Amino acid sequence: MKMWWIICLIAIVAQPLLALITARGYLKIGLDATPETQSGLLNSLPPLDYFGFELVPFGLLPMVIFGGIIGGSEYLHHQLRTTLLCQSSRIKVFCAKVLAILVCAIFISIIAIYLTISATHFTLGEQGLHPIFLSSIAWQFIGYSVLDWILLTILSFGLGMLFKNAIVPLAFLVPQIYNLGLYLAQKWEWGIYLPVAAGNLLFATPTDPFEHDPLKGLVVLLLWVIVALSTSYYTFIRSDVGGKY
Repeated sequence: MKMWWIICLIAIVAQPLLALITARGYLKIGLDATPETQSGLLNSLPPLDYFGFELVPFGLLPMVIFGGIIGGSEYLHHQLRTTLLCQSSRIKVFCAKVLAILVCAIFISIIAIYLTISATHFTLGEQGLHPIFLSSIAWQFIGYSVLDWILLTILSFGLGMLFKNAIVPLAFLVPQIYNLGLYLAQKWEWGIYLPVAAGNLLFATPTDPFEHDPLKGLVVLLLWVIVALSTSYYTFIRSDVGGKY
């Protein structure tokens, strides 16, 4: 599947390469740089354990697109009718699709995020952490970031299944990834309950403009995923396929 390889190329190859470039920039300005010492910085650089996590949203975008496209793909070109001819149980079809997107999300997210953080500290050399073993805090935040990628990918998938196309999940989630979620969370209290803003709570570093509250972020994200999957499951099981799909 061509899209699979494109997602892997962006997340597993392009994101770590971007981490190398970013880390070299940090070496030039110094790891203790602040907005006072470097006019181009908006915030101070985080403590060493958190370097590299600012790049996590870069790979999140293709993952969300991947989930939305997979969710809505069955409703294109009569694929759903063909699928149901091969497997008449809609429950099995739905569960198989969820399992497939879950396995893909776990595989890509673990490799991509680990390589990103490892590449960052490899470039930092003696000033960074060990690029393979890292630190306990770095591993903890890798886990938080992986959870964020997995849950938002499944959420995008669920919305794609629910609305029978990829347009709705992408229109809803992509603008949030590109700072809209952060802006709404800072502007209004309810903004923190949007899925991307809630996900940001999982891996927020000490210098980020939002707090690190993984429990709250995880609960909010799980609620979004549960509602999206349960609703899409009900409509998928109950809806009449007819000749349209």
